[in-house]
Amino acid sequence: MNSLLSWGARLVHFAFWYCTDFMVNLANRAHTSYNEANTWVLLLLIPGLLALLVGVRIAQWFQLRRLAASRSASSTDPPIR
Repeated sequence: MNSLLSWGARLVHFAFWYCTDFMVNLANRAHTSYNEANTWVLLLLIPGLLALLVGVRIAQWFQLRRLAASRSASSTDPPIR
């Protein structure tokens, strides 16, 4: 059990430093500070993408309902010979 906890701790440690290094490099390339890059990504970009994906899913739900309704309406018609 101890080795599993050690492995998990190393994974979290690596992920934290990888993400931090990514944000520092992003800030340097954008000529901004680390805090400003963090704000853009964590407060604006990720919630914006989440809202977009939820909107796409809602639009797909409406399209699937309409498609199912049209299929059920057409399946009650007698077959054409």
